[in-house]
Amino acid sequence: MPPTRTGRAYEGPPSKIATKIGLTIALLLIFLEHRRATCLMSNSIHSNDWMSSPNIVCNGIPGLTKDQRELCHRYPDVTISAMKGLQLAISECQHQFVWHRWNCSSLTPSSRTQQSSVLLQRGYRETAFAYAISAAGVAHNIARACSMGRLLSCSCDPSSYMDKTQPTTARDIPWKWGGCSHNLEYGMDFSKQFLDTQEKAGDIQSTVNLHNNQAGRLALASNMQMRCKCHGMSGSCELKTCWKIVPDFRVVGKALKDRFRNAILVTQTNLGEVIPSNRIRGSRRKQKQKQKQKKRRRDGRKKKIRDLPRQLYYYQKSPNFCEQDTMLDIAGTAGRRCNKTSTGGDGCASLCCGRGYNMVRQRRTERCRCKFHWCCFVQCENCTVEEWITVCK
Repeated sequence: MPPTRTGRAYEGPPSKIATKIGLTIALLLIFLEHRRATCLMSNSIHSNDWMSSPNIVCNGIPGLTKDQRELCHRYPDVTISAMKGLQLAISECQHQFVWHRWNCSSLTPSSRTQQSSVLLQRGYRETAFAYAISAAGVAHNIARACSMGRLLSCSCDPSSYMDKTQPTTARDIPWKWGGCSHNLEYGMDFSKQFLDTQEKAGDIQSTVNLHNNQAGRLALASNMQMRCKCHGMSGSCELKTCWKIVPDFRVVGKALKDRFRNAILVTQTNLGEVIPSNRIRGSRRKQKQKQKQKKRRRDGRKKKIRDLPRQLYYYQKSPNFCEQDTMLDIAGTAGRRCNKTSTGGDGCASLCCGRGYNMVRQRRTERCRCKFHWCCFVQCENCTVEEWITVCK
């Protein structure tokens, strides 16, 4: 009997089309749930959920030494944070030396850990900076990760709550420790365990590398900053809560760049001591005055390396980095962009090492003619810009 039009929906058996639609929706829901589970599993690699499988994480990091791999098996999450700190350090190194003949382009996180880079097996000024910035980057990233709750083995810095010293303020406002201070001590300790274990020989190379690692960590510690929050009715700031944070890493990079410029040449004595070399230049009278000052010292010895812990040390004269040399891991400056009107390090005269430069027409795309539409987005066009640039021959 055919259905009648009584206003009610027909409750007969479902059609083939409806069955296919229902099956498709069901399969789609299953697929989405599977993707959600897969994403959660993938994201757990960067969280604490993958602690049950440290072998997968540690075996996936290239270039780890035996000691570093053992440390990774015990603290896989901290090791991942350390590797991110190395990447931060390399990026900062490339920023600080962008207009230098050596621009950190040969450094990678894997080469920093396994020392496969020829540069890291030398004793140049650039080597000193690379070791210092790497040690600081590891400590910096781990100290922040601790306070953000990303690591299982550390949290906020507990020592700041026991510190009775007060920060210098413009007004005498009562304050107390609070918030979550970055755990600098834990970051520096892990940086030492992760990087210093590679230096065991006791020769001049290992001694200088250990010193520069510590100099990088001290550059971070000496630039720690204080953050405070006011409390009181209507912002009256009757009381402040303060905590310590690591500085922006750009601050650390600039500090180490200054120490790179004033790095001290060292040498090793017959007794195995590493001491600053005597680089005095000038008249014999100045040399004799310097010798008299040394004799007046109580111990009668030259100043040892431990007397200047914050300075960077090197023991080999750097090459000019002008020409490409794959054996020495030097990329050269050919093809590098330079400023023909500058007399500084970014100038073509210095960067091109006297080889001259070429004028090249460069085309790039940038956003232009941007308009704000209510509400609420900005729409831009892509404009092609052509300009002449100078590159080294």
